[in-house]
Amino acid sequence: MEPEEQARKLLKAKGLRVTGTRLALVSALMRAPEPASLETAHKLCGHFGGDQATVYRNLQALTAAGVLRAVKGVGRREMFELAAHRHGHAHLACTKCGRVECMEMNDLPARPARPAGWSISDVSVTVWGLCPACR
Repeated sequence: MEPEEQARKLLKAKGLRVTGTRLALVSALMRAPEPASLETAHKLCGHFGGDQATVYRNLQALTAAGVLRAVKGVGRREMFELAAHRHGHAHLACTKCGRVECMEMNDLPARPARPAGWSISDVSVTVWGLCPACR
């Protein structure tokens, strides 16, 4: 199934209106090999995404709806990936250039055992260092 059709089904399954910007964003992030910043998401959407403010509002709305997940980069910069792409991987973040990549961690539990009295809503692992280009 093509990413556009998958994106359309995902948006409908979440009860969201299917707009050109949302369709462009979700299908672009389905193709992206790593989390994307606002600027990168805007470029990936091309003219289908609208202006940068429209892309930003839709990234926030899709995150709130559980379609996307925000990943923190260097300097608290937000990057975005599909929420369904969250289990079994961590993120590598370069402290120099800000690049963020996914790192497979097959032994990483999707949700650790709950400590007494706690309710776990999310698990996030980020490994900080220098990417090959910055070393």
